[in-house]
Amino acid sequence: MFFCKLKDTAAGARTLCDLKDGEKAVVRCLVKSQGCHLSKLAAMGITPGTEVEMISNARGPLMVLVRSSRLCLCRSLGQSVVVE
Repeated sequence: MFFCKLKDTAAGARTLCDLKDGEKAVVRCLVKSQGCHLSKLAAMGITPGTEVEMISNARGPLMVLVRSSRLCLCRSLGQSVVVE
């Protein structure tokens, strides 16, 4: 499944923004939200089943390691990525 259902995300699911520095997780699905460009996430390789590692979750954008590439994401995109 590429997109999460609304009931799946309401049950306290973790997003990319919830990861701490150095923490790894697997992308579960992506949440459709207004103004979010999910095709951009897919083009960067952030798809369900992909392992991501948080490099920096300080102020400003998120920096993550995805498929051996460092990516910088705005927080609104990070909130659209549900991880487990």
